[in-house]
Amino acid sequence: MAEPSEIAGTPQTDAERRRFRRIATRIEGRIVFAGVDAECLVHEMSATGAIVEVMPLPAIGTEVALDVPGVGFSRGTAKRHHAGSRVSIDLETSPARRDRLNDRLILAAFRFPPEPPLSDE
Repeated sequence: MAEPSEIAGTPQTDAERRRFRRIATRIEGRIVFAGVDAECLVHEMSATGAIVEVMPLPAIGTEVALDVPGVGFSRGTAKRHHAGSRVSIDLETSPARRDRLNDRLILAAFRFPPEPPLSDE
């Protein structure tokens, strides 16, 4: 059975905990953790967190390094697993770097927008 920390919270409680607005995107990056160096897909990101699709998934509590083109390099900790091989990562971003990172993220999201939802046509 999954531990409570491994299950994503509700959207309302997650949004209340966020300090910076997450920006939807589709940026190919790299993630390194526990001897794994893998390509990943960043689906959402803010100055203090990200949702990343990667296989294999890092274990909850694992230290990770995330490199996102156009945004930069960040360190963090895997916090929750989501469906679809996705993991939430809490990023350790210094207060002095957060605004700069957020600006870069907005520009990168314009270059790599998320895919629109599939229609039922």
